[in-house]
Amino acid sequence: MNKYILSKKTVVNDLATFYSFLIGLFIAFFIGSLILLIQDQNPANVFSLMLKLSVGSINSLSSSLNKAIPLILAGLGISIMNSVKLWNIGAEGQIFLGAIAVNLIYININISNSSLFIVILLASGFIGGAVCILFPAITKVIFGVNEIITTLLTNYIIIGLTIYLVNGPWKDPKSLNFPAAAYVGEEVYLPTIFGKLSSGFLVCILFVIGAYYLKEKSVFGYEMRIAGGSAMTAIYAGINAKQKAFYAMLIGGGFAGLAGAIELLSQTHRVSTGISQGFGYTAIIVAAITGMRPVGIFLVGCLFGALTIGGAVIQTIGVSSYIAEIIQASTLIGALIAQFFFTYEIKGVQDG
Repeated sequence: MNKYILSKKTVVNDLATFYSFLIGLFIAFFIGSLILLIQDQNPANVFSLMLKLSVGSINSLSSSLNKAIPLILAGLGISIMNSVKLWNIGAEGQIFLGAIAVNLIYININISNSSLFIVILLASGFIGGAVCILFPAITKVIFGVNEIITTLLTNYIIIGLTIYLVNGPWKDPKSLNFPAAAYVGEEVYLPTIFGKLSSGFLVCILFVIGAYYLKEKSVFGYEMRIAGGSAMTAIYAGINAKQKAFYAMLIGGGFAGLAGAIELLSQTHRVSTGISQGFGYTAIIVAAITGMRPVGIFLVGCLFGALTIGGAVIQTIGVSSYIAEIIQASTLIGALIAQFFFTYEIKGVQDG
């Protein structure tokens, strides 16, 4: 009598992740179309309007790419941590603490050279993100505490700290009772490249290249993959798996903190509870869809940035902006299902 088991394929198509993403995107737009039809909207008209308003002009394209920056950087941080088979659910809090670190340095240090000051502020954002994940990293490598739980709970602590600061010691007296810190000076604004596109996008590209080299070409990246793949193999290879996990978590948190720094210096220009619009959580989707590949994270991050802008502006014709979030979530679900079928197969085996 035959019975069937689920077995991992010995050979997986190199483009499986790309095909999975396309399938997920098709499923997402199909679901989105059904929802729009239920709302008596023409899907073709809505999607073409989203496309036009997100990439149809220099200003709209630059706005979409600005939205992509925190998604890409936080996604890269999640990807680096995943090299050692760890998940970072705390990118949202790391973005907030990166922005808090920038404001803390700004109000306590005065540097006349604005270019040097900007570099220092960006570095402080990176360090702030690393500090945010420090406690989860320590508890993981020393006590084996689940990093998913600790990074998630850290979000609530940091967001609570933000609420305290913008309603207390950092509250701007000119904000008309709105909970926000004072604006940073224009001397530390990140300059624009074209249209509204911040030069933070160039920083983002540099960190994509850096993450790719770190993960795929460096000795450290190789050691991270070994450490994440098998503890016994790491021991035989003389690799300290806990050390690699610790460093990977700090670097991953730093990437997300840098995203908060760029968002403050290029978009919001002050700390507030709205400095991250769920970027840290959306970045998890971006990283997961792309199989944690840096170049894929860059491309999908740009797409999701355009979806965010397009979703926001279609409200002008009476369509809910949540359609963009439905497309993002549906893309992830569809891509993961497709990836499962690319990776596994059902085999028949003789019973007994």
